[in-house]
Amino acid sequence: MVDVARATPHALRFAVVAACIIGIFLFFDPVGFASSSMAHRVPGGTNSVTHIVLYQFKKTADPAAIDVVCPLVHMAEQSLQRGIPGAGADWSQACARMLALKDNCVLPNTQNAYIGRISGGRDNSNERLQNGFTHAFVIGFGSPNDRDYYVEHDPVHEAFKKDVEPLVEKVTVLDYMNGKF
Repeated sequence: MVDVARATPHALRFAVVAACIIGIFLFFDPVGFASSSMAHRVPGGTNSVTHIVLYQFKKTADPAAIDVVCPLVHMAEQSLQRGIPGAGADWSQACARMLALKDNCVLPNTQNAYIGRISGGRDNSNERLQNGFTHAFVIGFGSPNDRDYYVEHDPVHEAFKKDVEPLVEKVTVLDYMNGKF
């Protein structure tokens, strides 16, 4: 007969060793175990795509119409001109409608938001190399497939582009996969 009291410590040791080995593989990922399934959750993951958008608004564009696209930027500018304290509000909240795409753009099959990160604001560089561009946005996608859906099919993004088109003189878009040159 097998003594159960003796077997239990060995089974427990085996379970602890197995859990440690699995933990090492998940943490260090030496064989790419987690990279394909978790890259979309990790900012700067191996398959992530950074999408940069630069806007130059038309000189004839009504500032009120631009305010629809970038309301907080222009409110802050107007407040600064009037000397209202606190007008330099958090620039990461500028262009709220563009930034809201992070939560409003969802995949059709899951209804889950797929934009990992987004930030943007009005140019404040003193290098004078802007070539007329005044607003910039950086959007992070977990995979090229997410970026492709955003660019080619997302109805929320398409509606945003349609609304902005009459106001924009030039748009420049650059995409890159992080760390791939």
